[in-house]
Amino acid sequence: MTGRIRRLAGFLLALFVLQALGAAYWQVWMGPRLAQDPRNPRLLLAEERVERGALLDRNLLPLARTRMEARRAVREYPTGSLFAHLVGYRHPRLGKAGLEAALDGILLGAAERTPWEEWRDRALGRRPRGFDVVLTVDQEIQKAAAQVLEGRRGAVVVLDPRDGALLAMASAPSFDPNQLERDWAVLRRDPTSPLLNRATHGLYPPGSTFKVVTMAAALSRKAAKPDTRFFCPGFVLVRGRPILDFGGQAHGPITLREALVWSCNVVFVHVGLRVGGASLREFAAAFGLGTSPDFELPSEAGHLPDPEEVAGDGVAQLSFGQGSLLVTPLQMALLTAVVARGGVRLRPYVVAQVRAGDGQVVERYRPKPGERILVEEVAGSLRDTMVEVVARGTGRAAALPGVAVAGKTGTATAPGGAPHAWFIGFAPAERPRVVVAVVVERGGTGGQVAAPMAREVLRRALERVR
Repeated sequence: MTGRIRRLAGFLLALFVLQALGAAYWQVWMGPRLAQDPRNPRLLLAEERVERGALLDRNLLPLARTRMEARRAVREYPTGSLFAHLVGYRHPRLGKAGLEAALDGILLGAAERTPWEEWRDRALGRRPRGFDVVLTVDQEIQKAAAQVLEGRRGAVVVLDPRDGALLAMASAPSFDPNQLERDWAVLRRDPTSPLLNRATHGLYPPGSTFKVVTMAAALSRKAAKPDTRFFCPGFVLVRGRPILDFGGQAHGPITLREALVWSCNVVFVHVGLRVGGASLREFAAAFGLGTSPDFELPSEAGHLPDPEEVAGDGVAQLSFGQGSLLVTPLQMALLTAVVARGGVRLRPYVVAQVRAGDGQVVERYRPKPGERILVEEVAGSLRDTMVEVVARGTGRAAALPGVAVAGKTGTATAPGGAPHAWFIGFAPAERPRVVVAVVVERGGTGGQVAAPMAREVLRRALERVR
């Protein structure tokens, strides 16, 4: 009898402990996250009685704010279409998108408001106000990114490689979030998908910009050195089919360094075969490809080829950024930042501060620590070679007078039309302050189309970031 009572007591005690752990998990660990989840019904109720906080750029210029109109809160976007994809929208009928959705709980002040504060505001007849959020983006750099994209489809991402702060994120075509009610039906039917944030959700083959990863893998695994010599006859046969250099050009005897400067596909196929599909895939993953970035805004993971696909000579297409590999412009900016930071992979961020309505800083965000994925010597070799790409290679159109720019072009073939034009780069090469990634859908060659666009964005960004 005593044994049964002990077993029952033990069972009840275990049940109590499980309940306590469950409550602690939901209250302490998941509580803040649930409080800010846009699907939280408390947030929907808060919309009716709280004045939504503003979104500001790094110089406190308003990107989204609330004004009262006949006792009705109206959300407005002073910069129109300029930040449409990053800031997003909040509309009573059409919902929320972008940072308006991701930061919903903070903008409504739902996570931090105590019952006492809510009671006090009700007693005083005051409309409570959510928190303002100061972002890391710069309106002038954003203008530069949007201007180079004008009339094109594509995206530009600009980062500060010293800490991962997002400086600009532009996607084209864009839309005016102030006119959603009027334009919604047209926007939804538009075949150019203006509502799509191409910087975070556009998926593209990276083309020759991926050769930076292949060279990093080759140097790290000692499969080749920068001065290792190869021979390029203009093509290489893989599984009985020729892979050509751009335009069928034969480079003849050429080093690995020169192969990156002149973007030689043939050499990089041979390098990829030396490295092996498994290793190259491993390095691509270390650079963040195939995984959604840890970022305030939801982002696509892209696609890394399966291990079976890159086994043996299946690695050939991956070695110069083709095959089934797909990336986003944000991922390519982060990949470039690894080289700029001397081999450290950064975590991007866009929220700098949370402020109360009177301007008092409630919370200040700190950059998250990075992770070293390349030794400094390898990152230094990549940086120096990328400087040569811009100084005398395929990226000459990205050169800035008096500033050493490091970069890599890409001309990514895709079915059904002209290739996508890419450029990734950073400046100044010796002490980088700005990283840029540019893609133009069906734009043509990276050196002719994307590189001059990146030059203009780098020029304007370097004037703003010290």
